[in-house]
Amino acid sequence: MKTRKGISPFLATIILVVITLSIGGLLYTQFDQLIVSQVRNPSMDLTDINVAPNGQSIILSIKNDGNVPITLSEFTVSYNASVDTFKFVSTSGSNVTLLSSPSGGTTLQPGDILTAQVTTNFSIPSFAPFTVTAVGNQLSRAFNVQA
Repeated sequence: MKTRKGISPFLATIILVVITLSIGGLLYTQFDQLIVSQVRNPSMDLTDINVAPNGQSIILSIKNDGNVPITLSEFTVSYNASVDTFKFVSTSGSNVTLLSSPSGGTTLQPGDILTAQVTTNFSIPSFAPFTVTAVGNQLSRAFNVQA
């Protein structure tokens, strides 16, 4: 009788490991973006800020760089011990001037940029550091900036 020779158990193990890793890598690359897009990731960024020469008028642009809508409710500007809070909606009316928004309101869809103007009760000197805090329904974020 003739005896047939097969592949060695070591070689068979190596082949099975390579096949398993290849299938796992293929599945990961196919479904990675799908899984990431399903995770709620609220995020916003201060894309631009301009302080007028008088140090009181500030124009700022906020971008929703997350993957869920964010509704902004207020901005807070603080310099040294001075703090001003600017609300989009309040009982006495809004003290924020909305310059541009894709939705026409304070809700930012992912990728949208809102531009608003506020006027502080104090003056921020040129090149002085100050803090702007944006408050939304999903998150609140403080930005340290320089005039």
